[in-house]
Amino acid sequence: MLLLTYDWSLMYFLAQSDQSSGSAGGFLGLIFGIVGYVFGSYCFYKIYQKLGEPNAWFAWVPILNNWIMLKAGDQSPWWIIGLFIPLVNIVALIFLIIAFVNIVKKLGKNPWLILLMIIPLVNFVVLYNFAFG
Repeated sequence: MLLLTYDWSLMYFLAQSDQSSGSAGGFLGLIFGIVGYVFGSYCFYKIYQKLGEPNAWFAWVPILNNWIMLKAGDQSPWWIIGLFIPLVNIVALIFLIIAFVNIVKKLGKNPWLILLMIIPLVNFVVLYNFAFG
């Protein structure tokens, strides 16, 4: 959902670039997808460093980034397995959102700011605020 936006954007833009192969739009989509993934991963990397997580580099690896988010957010990291099981993934996603709320609270920010991450492009500003603010 909104927490996984920076993960799935790369796959979305790769799929779009396959459909419009040879056009500038597909190439630009690929570039924006890669830039969005790198920016989101770097912000989460900095957040995990602020929280003192020993494996902050997990933010760069697609499945491990959810593992460290659950761990840093005081949830059981084993909920990551639930993301791959139909219907259980809804509960696992709720625990992922709770973990993100706990992370934002640990950073001393207002957890209601997470709602702004629903808005495209604003989510990058909010994530930047969490990482560097």
